[in-house]
Amino acid sequence: MLIGIEASRANRFQKTGVEWYAYYLIQQLKSLAESQKHSWLLYSNTPLAMGLERGPSNWHETRLVWFPKYLWTQLRLSFEMWRHSPDVLFVPAHVLPKVIPKRTVVTIHDIGFHHFPELYKPIQRWYHEWSTRDILRRASRIITVSEFSKRELVESYNADASKIFVIHLGIDHERYKPLSVERCESVLRAFRLPKPFVLFIGRLEKKKNVATLVKAFHRYKEARGLGDPLQLVLVGQPGVGYEEIEEAIRAGESASAIHLVGYASEEEKVVLLSSATALVHPSWYEGFGFPPLEAMACGCPVICSHAASLPEIVGIENALWFDPADAAALTRQLLHIVNDQSLQEDLRRRGFEWCRRYQWEHTAEKTMDILTSW
Repeated sequence: MLIGIEASRANRFQKTGVEWYAYYLIQQLKSLAESQKHSWLLYSNTPLAMGLERGPSNWHETRLVWFPKYLWTQLRLSFEMWRHSPDVLFVPAHVLPKVIPKRTVVTIHDIGFHHFPELYKPIQRWYHEWSTRDILRRASRIITVSEFSKRELVESYNADASKIFVIHLGIDHERYKPLSVERCESVLRAFRLPKPFVLFIGRLEKKKNVATLVKAFHRYKEARGLGDPLQLVLVGQPGVGYEEIEEAIRAGESASAIHLVGYASEEEKVVLLSSATALVHPSWYEGFGFPPLEAMACGCPVICSHAASLPEIVGIENALWFDPADAAALTRQLLHIVNDQSLQEDLRRRGFEWCRRYQWEHTAEKTMDILTSW
């Protein structure tokens, strides 16, 4: 069987959740014995890199040159599907080309745009609504990343549940693991970060609810006194609603204790997670949610919003929880974890045990079955 994979997202240099999903899944598929029975094509608009260009002899790069900035999937990939259609096309990133083979598999990660339209630009809302309905109508099979997301698709779009398959994602356990204090020192010095600190990792946008975290941190400082040493570190690039986050930072007296470090590499994230008192994940909506699991793997306690798929993925007993609309509740959890060393140790132990279930090998095996069993 000839299986084609849309690999342009996996090939991006700076990756966030969807891009890392595509990257790790492709790399793990290459290592499965079952993959040797098939031929594979990786479609991309730029030369494959970062290891994607390497693989077994039955894996091949198909570079589809496209000079315009937009519409590579809709036009250039569609043209390739018309000319040389594979037996199966797999799209790991939520949009189909206009021309598709008879057997097509697509991953829909979440439909946050449908329930929280105010968190997206109008063009983003329209595009996601259109692409989701298009996938539900035309795709042969759909993968989604949590039972929560499957329920959302069925309830919101009356989707055919029989063609939707839930496959949990994995994390890179070779990379995400606790580091010694000595190994962390140089990175912390480069970022000019004093300890102790609590950490946020993700796009700095309204959807991730970062402004509520900032407000809760200001309240924490007021409760403890401005001389309290705890810092807040925000890791990620600005997104929709970043101005609200900036305003929230300026509105409190503890602005000097809030550090914006921008994009961090995966190696830098491991250092930060290994050094933090806790990771706070305040999102309004998540289809899956990588950062809490990556924190657990690094021995970092998690404080998490009780929203969407997060209780399913993180596990109720493995984190501290709060309503994402309640900054005061988050403040109480910050005070709780800072004041209780035994709680920190308990959450570290629980997190280590829980996150082992999320393995990319398992994700790839289940995905392989979806791609090849017809």
